[in-house]
Amino acid sequence: MSLLTLDPEALANNLSLARKWAPSGARVRAMVKADAYGHGVEPLIEVFANNADELGVATLEEGLQIRSYLKDDFPVFVMSRAKDWGDPDSIATLRKAALIPAISSLDELRLLVDQLEGAAPFPVELKLDTGMGRLGIQKLELPDVISIIRSTPSLRVVGILTHFASSDEQDLGPTLDQEMNFRRMVSQFPDDILLDASIHSCNSGALLQRGLGRTDVGSGTHVVRPGVMLYGAAPSRMLHDSPAGKCLAPVGRWTTRVLEVRTMAPGAPVGYGGTWKVEGQNSVRVAVLAIGYADGFRRSLGNRGRVLIRGGAFPIVGRVSMDLISVLVDDKIRVGDEAVLLGAQQGELGSNTIEAWELSELCDTIPYEIWTSIGRRVERVLGT
Repeated sequence: MSLLTLDPEALANNLSLARKWAPSGARVRAMVKADAYGHGVEPLIEVFANNADELGVATLEEGLQIRSYLKDDFPVFVMSRAKDWGDPDSIATLRKAALIPAISSLDELRLLVDQLEGAAPFPVELKLDTGMGRLGIQKLELPDVISIIRSTPSLRVVGILTHFASSDEQDLGPTLDQEMNFRRMVSQFPDDILLDASIHSCNSGALLQRGLGRTDVGSGTHVVRPGVMLYGAAPSRMLHDSPAGKCLAPVGRWTTRVLEVRTMAPGAPVGYGGTWKVEGQNSVRVAVLAIGYADGFRRSLGNRGRVLIRGGAFPIVGRVSMDLISVLVDDKIRVGDEAVLLGAQQGELGSNTIEAWELSELCDTIPYEIWTSIGRRVERVLGT
């Protein structure tokens, strides 16, 4: 009964913005990890294929899923550790699916080279840690990394990348420091290794900063890697509310239906624990909706969130349960009415929108977590 309706035109719009804000000639690598940030990659794959130059995922399993939709000549990159390189099938699996892994440490490179056999070129990217402090080859590892690459003719470096830790913040000092560290580390590689390598660093935050005129961010990148912005939200509230952020179009609209409308007497409790009771001397109408935390609708929205019905905004009352929520409504609401949990709605009661950032702030989280938490019971469908 609950649907996440996907807007392919919104996705195409956001991809076009990524290309517009990218340095001239840079390729667009659309990040589709976590099933397109929870939206569902399969129904959107044609839009990605037609509007992006390449795709990025987090895991080997995600890469294999994407490859099942696209021909081998469409580049797909596995951005986190692809597989345990101690497994002799790792390289064969990546080769067969034409997936390009990122190598993030000296130890990982050694494990890979130990399994590499034959003269057939094996393409990889190198991820450098320039200040994120997470995955990435460290500065002290570079001499050994370079030595191993030069002594392994079949290893072909097709990219060198880093990931910005705070490009979505007002103070871009740390990001520019990372970029300087990145350039210094890249400069240590000899020309023969850099020959086929794309150098890249631009994520959603950096692209939105460029959209605001900060073209010094990611100025030398050959590839941009938009992620969260593709789905209609900026990585920070500051950027989301900026002129660039307002250009983004939400891709997913999350809805359910009214199951029942009940008349509740004064003093009557609603939901587990009776955390909300009818106040005053008059009865009220409460609608029961088919959505709950098993669907990814956060329990913390109980007595805090709102939903849209017939264009009007109505408060959630009582706790969110596994399959149901209750909403305080007026006498215009009927069984079967569409209820919007995330997105826009127009109707006889007005026009309203619930953005991902609104839900995120109510739940003390970010849009990434809201989207990727939407459960498997919620059907993903393309809008018309």
